[in-house]
Amino acid sequence: MEQIPFIRRPKDWPFPIPEITAEAINDLVDAIERSDRYLGSLYDELDGATREMDNLDQETLVRNYYLLEEWDSDAK
Repeated sequence: MEQIPFIRRPKDWPFPIPEITAEAINDLVDAIERSDRYLGSLYDELDGATREMDNLDQETLVRNYYLLEEWDSDAK
């Protein structure tokens, strides 16, 4: 089984994450940790949910981290 690197949860960010975005993050991270194969709809949900963030810089950080899978490059 492949070792999954640490992936931030909503509570791990230094700024508040809106509830709808936090739920989408948790759903995606849970699926990655379970090694689910089909994650496209979860990425789509997170893509939409990040639009609820008020701060554009924070939104960009969160979007890049999950949608561009920067969490994976953190482990390399």
